[in-house]
Amino acid sequence: MKCKVPCNWKKDFGADCKYRFSSWGECDPSSGSRTRTGTLKKALFNAKCQQTISVSKLCPGKTKTKNKGKKRKGKGN
Repeated sequence: MKCKVPCNWKKDFGADCKYRFSSWGECDPSSGSRTRTGTLKKALFNAKCQQTISVSKLCPGKTKTKNKGKKRKGKGN
């Protein structure tokens, strides 16, 4: 299963830190990504957590290419 967000994105702030995230921001055309911030909700097992964090991911849309009109092999030609 492919991750929608980079699979190791929790390594920056630890899996023992639980955050409440805001909505994803608008796509930045210069970087091709969008960001959102999270504020600390709960720290598990006395973990040392950052109060606020910021994560980013690639923008959806035009980066994907689809092959429309694909030729079928062996069907009636």
